[in-house]
Amino acid sequence: MDAANLAPGPSYWQVGAALVAVLGLLVVVLKFLQRWQGARAQGGDARLLSVRRLGPRRELQVLQVGEQIHTIYRHDSAMVLLGTEARVAHEAARPAPTVAPAPLHRRLLALVATSGGASRRVDP
Repeated sequence: MDAANLAPGPSYWQVGAALVAVLGLLVVVLKFLQRWQGARAQGGDARLLSVRRLGPRRELQVLQVGEQIHTIYRHDSAMVLLGTEARVAHEAARPAPTVAPAPLHRRLLALVATSGGASRRVDP
């Protein structure tokens, strides 16, 4: 083999620049796809309002889709639509929330009251 037959390969700078260009192009394409997909997905207004666990892999879900409220029972391999009602009727049927301190809150207040004052941290 002759030294004249061996052509030098691309330099490390050329390889690095090509890698940066490809990664930059990939980021630009992914941002474009994210923006395009986000514009398509804004049409649906769906929210999960509540979930009540009924056992292992069994639950009752209340979903809001647009102005409709759907009650769904989910178990191992199926979903059953139990009912549908308007959002206004659903909100009118809900009782007003009551605010009462939780038992843990009372216990924490009692613990703070009997703690003995300042912390016992020792500064060096």
